[in-house]
Amino acid sequence: MRRPAPKNLSDIRHPGPSASDRTPHIRCRAEPFAPRLESAVDLVPALGALAKSDGFGSAVLDLSGLVLGPFDYVMPDRAIDDRHAAWYSDTHSSAGATLQAAVAILGWREGSWFAHVHAFWHENGRDRLGHLLPASLKAGAPAKLEGYGLKGAVFRAAPDPETEFTLFRVHPDPATASAKPDNALITTLAPFADLHVSVSELAGKLDTKAYDVLGLGSLAGAAFQDDRPMTGLISEILLLPGAGTGGKPDLTLPVRCVDLDGNLHAGALLPGKAPTLVTCELLIRNSGDTT
Repeated sequence: MRRPAPKNLSDIRHPGPSASDRTPHIRCRAEPFAPRLESAVDLVPALGALAKSDGFGSAVLDLSGLVLGPFDYVMPDRAIDDRHAAWYSDTHSSAGATLQAAVAILGWREGSWFAHVHAFWHENGRDRLGHLLPASLKAGAPAKLEGYGLKGAVFRAAPDPETEFTLFRVHPDPATASAKPDNALITTLAPFADLHVSVSELAGKLDTKAYDVLGLGSLAGAAFQDDRPMTGLISEILLLPGAGTGGKPDLTLPVRCVDLDGNLHAGALLPGKAPTLVTCELLIRNSGDTT
């Protein structure tokens, strides 16, 4: 039995104590990472092995264009108990698809490589967006991906006291620290931290006006520059290419979202109108760095 959907932001209550740091972050070095995959390989172990061979402890990857074989996924949904603010749908299965837009956060869980993946694809005449179950993912064709490998910081899954979810948390990673200067940071936003406002504030720590943003997460509703508002307060999102400033004065955060009723949204987020629901996992990188 699922709980009723929240109607207002004030209806959303997480079970644990609020974390004192709402934008925990770690400075790091982000370097281009372009892994090549063979057909039929298990996605996460293959990416992990390639990241390790390049000296990275984590990575953030754009999976756009990746062909997947049959895979499983879930959608955002109402909570199934009186502890959590939200939950996942029952598991859905896809016969395989080419991902139109997708982001993978590659890190660690219980000592093994793990990935948090949100993707948008077209299947059976419908656009779909969901949280892909990493153990089910196999490359359906050879692929070359793009993204950034991280040195000096890592995403590692751990129980989060505030939400009672197991989430990626950010940690220093001395074993992969680079001799080159830091040019990025990774963060995992806490509930209700505004995505647009938080990115803008955190980017100030990089001492640059030119930065890009990669990542994914969940929002408790959102308003957009160029689309109707997302009024469903339980959602999954992924940032699209072009997120950041590109050297311009204003931050632009284009996203794709799916809410708890399966409604899809796309657009650039408005500042102060994109509260995090559970977390947002992000890489903010100085795009002007050439060292």
